Amino acid sequence: MMSTSELKKTTQNKRLLTKKDFLNMSFDFGVRKYGLAEIKKMKVSELRELFKITHVIDGKYKNYTGYCFSCLTPLKADYTRFENYCLDC
Repeated sequence: MMSTSELKKTTQNKRLLTKKDFLNMSFDFGVRKYGLAEIKKMKVSELRELFKITHVIDGKYKNYTGYCFSCLTPLKADYTRFENYCLDC
């Protein structure tokens, strides 16, 4: 992963991936064992786990599972009830 100083520099160019993004890149990543119809039925959280990416930061796909999806700080164990977001966000 990146250091916190690198994260602060790149936070202006970060974006959480949506279902539309995953549908557009489904065949680019080589997930051909699932058809497009199956991918359309999946939830966004399932697609993030399948592709193992959550964000686009500076044009590169990154996996920030276990981090707050808004501020990209590591989540603590007691934050799981907020589902991928910290108490501050």
